[in-house]
Amino acid sequence: MAESGSDKSSGRGMPDGLKEAIEGAFAATERTRAQAQGLSEKTRSRAQGLVDEVTKRGSDARGTLEGLRLVSRDELKQLEDKIEELSGRISDLEAKSKSEPEG
Repeated sequence: MAESGSDKSSGRGMPDGLKEAIEGAFAATERTRAQAQGLSEKTRSRAQGLVDEVTKRGSDARGTLEGLRLVSRDELKQLEDKIEELSGRISDLEAKSKSEPEG
């Protein structure tokens, strides 16, 4: 049984419906690829924005901590020793002032 000319395209033996289905599949694949590429670019852009924000906030926090000038253990120990020394001197001065007659 011979096929009619409307079922074939340009004499290659491929029915028009099959050719259209293949072309449609290729077009859909290209659209999907383009959409995926667009989404990838948006996602990459968002991720870069988040990384930039985290970096900025980290720098801000580091600057704030440096601005606080937290003391080290050694500095704290030196301050404690100095307070103890001053407390002793005050006690000595108070004792001397009590032992001297008013006058």
